[in-house]
Amino acid sequence: MEKRLELFQYEPIELGHVHQVADESGWMMDLVTMALNPPVFEIHNFLSDEECDHVIDLAEESGLDNSTLFVRLMPSRTNGSEDEIIPIFEELDLDEDSYLDPAEFANGLLDIAGGRLSEEDVTVLMADMELDADGDHRLDFQEFKLSWIPDLTDTISKWVKDRQNSDDTFHFSSTRVSEQTWLDQSRYEDLTLRRLHERVVKLLQLPRDIVVSSEKLQVVRYQVGGHYHAHFDSSDLDDTLRCSHTEYMFGANEDAPEESFPERGSGESSDGDREHRWDSGNVRLCRYATVLFYLNDVEEGGETAFPVADNETFSYEGFDSESGSSHDLSLHCYDSNLVVKPEKGKAVLWYNHQVNSSNGWMGDAYDLSLHGGCDVRRGQKWIANNWIDIDDNYERQMDYHEFFNRELNRDKERLERIEEENDDDKPTPVSSDIDDDEAILDSSVNSDERDEL
Repeated sequence: MEKRLELFQYEPIELGHVHQVADESGWMMDLVTMALNPPVFEIHNFLSDEECDHVIDLAEESGLDNSTLFVRLMPSRTNGSEDEIIPIFEELDLDEDSYLDPAEFANGLLDIAGGRLSEEDVTVLMADMELDADGDHRLDFQEFKLSWIPDLTDTISKWVKDRQNSDDTFHFSSTRVSEQTWLDQSRYEDLTLRRLHERVVKLLQLPRDIVVSSEKLQVVRYQVGGHYHAHFDSSDLDDTLRCSHTEYMFGANEDAPEESFPERGSGESSDGDREHRWDSGNVRLCRYATVLFYLNDVEEGGETAFPVADNETFSYEGFDSESGSSHDLSLHCYDSNLVVKPEKGKAVLWYNHQVNSSNGWMGDAYDLSLHGGCDVRRGQKWIANNWIDIDDNYERQMDYHEFFNRELNRDKERLERIEEENDDDKPTPVSSDIDDDEAILDSSVNSDERDEL
């Protein structure tokens, strides 16, 4: 019987503690503890200058699009039945008093509005949309149902624009202002991307199938004013919602081209000709860990902030209701408990979930893993993200590994046939097991060179 996999997680020990682990070439990496809850570590010189520049070049060649959000509350995707609306109302009703106050309703509008509205703004919005029938500045379930209209996103967007044009005191900051693209480290041959994948495997000390089958490498560019307000990378465990990356395999069409499949686990809404096989309103993000890479030095700003890290007495009650909201890192970046400065080649690792002590698998989310990107004040900021996807349902994750490897092999065979037919120079896909390890190691940056960076 095959041995059951278990997850590894570094113990933070204490602030400033250093773990050492060898990378794919044998060079020792220093992981310095920056926070205990969630465990946050930084690794200087994780990438060489040449590797950083190469990833940026690949991203620019791929082309970048405006970044989007993982959207949960989308009335247009439902039939508006009470059976669908009741669970959402109950989820938003944090104090369980059968009413949504302005702060709770703002949470439901966060992704739709594209930014967080203050309590005062939501109170005005409820009146303008004629939702608050009894004028008590809160919504009961029947009033909440009135907001369940197919064009809610357009309605909210128009309301925000009208307020911006008519009220100079109205503060609204979009949740996410950046451009992004995705680079597939698993399918196409690029020694730098493959080498980076192997380095992440060594860093995390997780089964290789988990890392390789996770999401594509996301590369993001922030211009002056670009930011990503405080958010979570992963969702709480919830038996009623499946993980986005494993749900993907249940909708896969064996005859469909690879381009028709969604970005694995990206949670993005449809765009262009990409047909999504799952509804992002009915799945959750299951990201065990995040590895963020800084690809350049930023002239000013662009820090990564963890507003409530290590605040063991913290409560989210009241956190969302503050005027302007503490999620708004344009206003509150430097109020955060941990602020990490962007430095070219540095990586930051943090865990979004604990390890379940009873089975060694995906456990509860770290409640204090709220984080975001502060405003770039001068220059540009380039980062890349490796999100490590793990389904808390062990059997589904194992099935996904088999599915993913089968898809890789299918794509490899398809492209080999195309190359034979067209005799062109298209990149050769790689299987989940890299056969050319020596080439990766030979092309690795010399350890002495990285020590000098």
